[in-house]
Formats: sequence, C-alpha cells, structure tokens
Amino acid sequence: MISANPSQFEAWNGDNGHRWVASADQRDRVLAPVAEALFAVTAPTPGMCVLDIGCGCGATTLMAALEVGKAGSVFGIDLSQPMLDLARQRATTVGASNSTFVSGDAQTHGFKAGSVDLVISRFGTMFFSDPDAALINIGKAIRPGGRLCLATWQPLTANEWLTVPGAALLRHTDVPAGISNEPGMFAQSDPDVITATFSAAGLVNITIEANKVTLTLGQTVDEAVEYLADSGPGRILLETIPEGPARDAALADVRDALEDHQYPSGVRLDAGIWLITATRND
Repeated sequence: MISANPSQFEAWNGDNGHRWVASADQRDRVLAPVAEALFAVTAPTPGMCVLDIGCGCGATTLMAALEVGKAGSVFGIDLSQPMLDLARQRATTVGASNSTFVSGDAQTHGFKAGSVDLVISRFGTMFFSDPDAALINIGKAIRPGGRLCLATWQPLTANEWLTVPGAALLRHTDVPAGISNEPGMFAQSDPDVITATFSAAGLVNITIEANKVTLTLGQTVDEAVEYLADSGPGRILLETIPEGPARDAALADVRDALEDHQYPSGVRLDAGIWLITATRND
C-alpha cells in the first residue's frame, strides 16, 4: 500500500504498531471509558453500515459490529498491518462476521460515495498529514444525513494522566526539540481548528462536547508506571534520560507522584476528551 502519510505508515507498521499489539488488551482496558463515552453519543443501531477510521486492533470496530447486528456491517481501516492482523483474529474469536478490516490510508482511500450511515473513530484521526483532505475524503463516504462521531484529546493541560507523571519526568529532562502537535496526539485539540476542518469538508451541525473520563492506568503503581513508560508521551520523555541511575531516579519520582492517585480500584487519573459529532448535509 502506498500512503500519503509515509512517516505514520512507517511508525505504525514498525515499533509503534508492534507495541500496541503486544499490550492491546491492557490499552483497551485503560481506554474503555473513552470508548463508552464515544458510543454514548454514537449510538449505532441494528442494520447500520459503520466506518471506523484508524481502527487499530479493532476494539471499537467490534463494539460497533455488536450494535449493528447481522443485518448491519462495519468496515475498519488503518495503516498498521500488525494491528489489523490482531483485529481480524479478535473478530474471528468473537464471531463478528459482519466486520471487515482493510489496510489503507483514510486520506486517500477510495471509499464508495454515500456508502456508510456512520463514521466513528477513537483517536484515529489525529495523525493525518493533510487533515482537510482526509475529512473531505471521509465525508464523501457518508450518505446524506449520515453522521460522523469522533473522540479526540483536549489540550495537554486538561489531561492529568499526562501532566502528573510528566511533571515528575520533567524534573529530570526537557521536552525534546522538534516535537510537534500536528500531526500528533493534540492535532485536534483546538475547537476552532476542528470546526474549520469539518466545515471545509462540507459537514454541518458540528458539535464539540467536552468530556472528562477517569482512566485506570494500572491496578498498582508499578503497573501504571510500566503503562505510562510504554505510551507515546511518557516514552518520548523517558528516552531522553540515560539508562541507569538517572532514569531510575526519574521513574522513582513518577512512582511517588502516582502514589497520591492509588485507590482500591487502581491508579486513576482524569483525562479530557472532545466528543465531536457532525452530519453530512447533501
């Protein structure tokens, strides 16, 4: 497959993709509140045709497949072949014969015009090299009157699951030069940018709802530290600190910071997300 976004294609078919596959069940447990919040506004119904953008290992695709039933269908698309391989295995395990997974770039994939009732995505639309072109292409797939429902991150300051451990790490390092939010985790964190991009794609009735969810990062502090150290922002910071005593000291500070967020149900911190909905008008 030739991608319009070669850097992301390389990352998600390389180290990033294999990391997600190796810990897919854990990551899906951590992000379960996000999926629940997304589906509360998405509300797919039996018989619908659903498109899941950046479907990854298929968690949200299979949730949608269950909701639309045998009379409906769900189409998951992602750049990452390793993640799609796991998604297909999961679909076979649960008997989701109404789901299909395709390796493709949503920016340029040849979606059939007006073929889907609903587009969903849990953090799968933040890495486009050309967001305007991507939304225009995705929008063409939605039938007139159909909907698009996405979950994206609010700005960093609204996400204590990142700022609490991040503050501990930043006592030992600095943010690496060249880190950019576009494309990236916070590329769709500005409501004005979201509205402009969606409007340019011909989508209307755009709503952007702030939602706070609580993420359980692990049952123990050590488990939470391991999860954060293997996740994007935490891993980027941690890799700037030399292995050995310096990194051990940084991780000890992260553990100390997380101790204040240990509850009987696990290590819990809040996350801020946007729930974005829009419709195709024509």
